Amino acid sequence: MVLIINIFFLFASAASSAATTVLSQTVGAVGVEIVSTRDVQIQVAIEKILFPLKGTKANLFEIHLKDAQFQTELSSTLLEFVIQREAESFQVAQPTAEELKEATQKVEKIANGHSYWSQLELSFTELSDVVKRKLTAKKFIKIKTDLMTSLLTDQDALNYYEKNRLKFGQLPFSNFKENIKTFLSQQQMEERIKTLFEVIKRKYKVRNYLVEGRSLE
Repeated sequence: MVLIINIFFLFASAASSAATTVLSQTVGAVGVEIVSTRDVQIQVAIEKILFPLKGTKANLFEIHLKDAQFQTELSSTLLEFVIQREAESFQVAQPTAEELKEATQKVEKIANGHSYWSQLELSFTELSDVVKRKLTAKKFIKIKTDLMTSLLTDQDALNYYEKNRLKFGQLPFSNFKENIKTFLSQQQMEERIKTLFEVIKRKYKVRNYLVEGRSLE
């Protein structure tokens, strides 16, 4: 059994003089940089505030290692780490100072005052760094998505329409053309992002200890 170093963080409660001990465990790595459960929790909290799911309000979201969704969120966190490095290496997809300021202020407005957020104990510099990483990753993926969409032709959409006529009933192709192109570009994006991640995770030596089945004791 491989022993992973457990990292302990002590958080002081703003409402009490009693200290709360929060355990943050190593769950991955990007090169020599350790990724902990705390990193994942911060990433998820900021994600749900800045980019809430359609139909939901921006709000603080808690996640813990025992949650079924944690593995997916760990993968997303690792992806953001390496996409930021890749974007910066090509000097693309960098957020503006105004975008960073606006996003950081939004996170602070919604998260401040919550005990869960207080326990994560982010400094302003760390918050700014995480927000920058997230915005960079989103911009980089959008660049890739827009490029893929522009490469799709009406003929590509028509071919899909013809092969899946039963899905569309008797309505003409023109009713579905743009939706089909959006669907196909999303499908291609997911495939290419997956391929890209496989390439850059080797480039930046990404480790996901949960996937590898390493002990977190």
